[in-house]
Amino acid sequence: MSSVRAARPSTPGPGDRPSGKHLSSVPRFLLWQAARQPATLTGGVVFGVIWMLCQAVWPYLLGRAVDEGVSGDSARLWVWCGALLGVAVVQAVTGMLRHRMAVSNWLRSSLGVARLIGYHSAETGPAITATTSSGEIVATVSTDSLRLGAMYEVSARLCGGVVAFVVVSIIMLNASLPLGLAVVIGVPAVAALLALLLRPLRSRQAVWREESGGLTTLGADTVVGLRVLRGIGGEQEFVERYARQSQRVRAAGVGVAKTQSWLDGLQVLLPGAFLVFIVWFGAHLAIDGSITPGQLTAFYGYATFLVLPLRTAVEAAQTFTAGVVSARRVLSVLRTQPAARDTEEVAEAPAWGSAIEDLASGVVIHPGRFTAIVDADPDEAAGIATRLGRFDDAVHREAPVLWGGVDHTRVPVRQVRERIVVNDANPHLFGGRLLDGLDTLPVRDDEYTDTSTGRLRRVSAALDTAAATETVDALPEGVHESVAERGRTFSGGQRQRLSLARALLTDAEVLVLIEPTSAVDAHTESQIAERLRQARDGRTTVVVTASPLLLDRMDTVAVVRKGRVVGTGTHQSLLRQEDDLGDLYRAIVSRTISAAEPADGEDLDAAWTGSIDALWTATHPVTAQRPEKTRTEKKKSKRNRKGSGDAASDR
Repeated sequence: MSSVRAARPSTPGPGDRPSGKHLSSVPRFLLWQAARQPATLTGGVVFGVIWMLCQAVWPYLLGRAVDEGVSGDSARLWVWCGALLGVAVVQAVTGMLRHRMAVSNWLRSSLGVARLIGYHSAETGPAITATTSSGEIVATVSTDSLRLGAMYEVSARLCGGVVAFVVVSIIMLNASLPLGLAVVIGVPAVAALLALLLRPLRSRQAVWREESGGLTTLGADTVVGLRVLRGIGGEQEFVERYARQSQRVRAAGVGVAKTQSWLDGLQVLLPGAFLVFIVWFGAHLAIDGSITPGQLTAFYGYATFLVLPLRTAVEAAQTFTAGVVSARRVLSVLRTQPAARDTEEVAEAPAWGSAIEDLASGVVIHPGRFTAIVDADPDEAAGIATRLGRFDDAVHREAPVLWGGVDHTRVPVRQVRERIVVNDANPHLFGGRLLDGLDTLPVRDDEYTDTSTGRLRRVSAALDTAAATETVDALPEGVHESVAERGRTFSGGQRQRLSLARALLTDAEVLVLIEPTSAVDAHTESQIAERLRQARDGRTTVVVTASPLLLDRMDTVAVVRKGRVVGTGTHQSLLRQEDDLGDLYRAIVSRTISAAEPADGEDLDAAWTGSIDALWTATHPVTAQRPEKTRTEKKKSKRNRKGSGDAASDR
């Protein structure tokens, strides 16, 4: 057996995955996310504070320049003007850096959460789709992750605004206590009035998010079942359902827009009215001689400036309101537990080349051999094969699988995934470059070094085994061609062959193939059967199929009926077997068994409607000798002779 190592792609490490306590509440999750990007968050806060303080200092410097100009001191006037210029330069530089950090914080958090959801969805598998619709997951990645990231983008400006408000308040209180108190008390009062609208806004945003997720789910589910809808004439029903859901989304969106419009309008009206009051109050103080004209100018500048932190605070409140709603959606996805996960008592992985036994069905997979699972019900056979890959531990409580004598639910999931690969009957191809979608786990050994040439040679060999070379050669850029998501530009047979090549490239210790040739023609199937045997010779391979071309190359064929193995043997020996097992096997392989399997006690002859001659001819050379009549044929001949005798008596 070739000594091959599988180099896994980069996946989030333990520090990049939230633990149970981080998922217990929204604040803890947000703090955990913040801890993942401390440098950019700290930089954003620092530059945000400096940028905001520069704006806060402007009114003070302008007021001093006005006072010096009124007094006629030109030298000091130039000093204060120079200070204004220096502050403007610092403000420009820090504003640029603040914006850069803000965008970085937004992208890091948004894309980090989206990536986290992607990995979590892949790991949880069927468990997440059982509790959360695919459309909801898509909406969480496309919408909620962006809103959650916006919270970190606005946090730097919010911190700067708070610090600037404190500094300006101190300056104003030192310059004029009455006017300073008016500003210090008035700004929070205006903010409090605006905050009254945030609660209804949050509730309406939650309703809109719920309806929008439902619309996405409806669209996603419909796309998946589009062919079925057309087949039963259900397009109109879908259109009506989609229209009704769209109207609910529109109504929820209008509700959000109404509240948002009131908030936006009051953000202009209330600060404007407050600014008018400050000017009026300050003018009276200047007339009374309590403050100088320069101080009046400064106070006007302060009041104008404080509108900016006020709007930033309201914007932050809105962002956090929407972000909390989105964070709850994200947590609902991330709290889903994988269907297969490591137990507290982890067992060592069995030695390389260990046998696998499915106790529920009695199927035994011997190491280094080709084993086929044949059942009149393809779904039952596929279920056995899927259990070998351990995708749902709940199933294994009643149907345990022993791997090297060890219950494989105790083996670490990562080792199961690395050593047992299951290729499903409904393959999906990822969008992007075809080469990367096929060679997902680059395999390295002494012959193939980590070079593009070696990689292409391996991929080419796998494509040849899967009879997919012509499919790739027809692409303008070959394996470097960018394919559409799910490989929808390929036919069903092409996707199946490319998926088989991808499975072969994993070079897994145990490769489980579920109906790998169900969508290809007989000639291509024959090529795949021959090449697959050569490519996987000496390694454990399990195939769920009823194809004679594949079964004829198996070392062992396990015949299953009603979830239990009823016999094993080679393809040839089972075809010649003159008993109920042989009858059942021939009926399955000929693909003419009735859709409803015979009930217990029912004669299997009733299910057999095919021709032994046709089956023998299809699976053997023309020169092969016709075998002796089977028990089934003898029974049919006997019934025919009896029927002829009865007819003669009638005559």
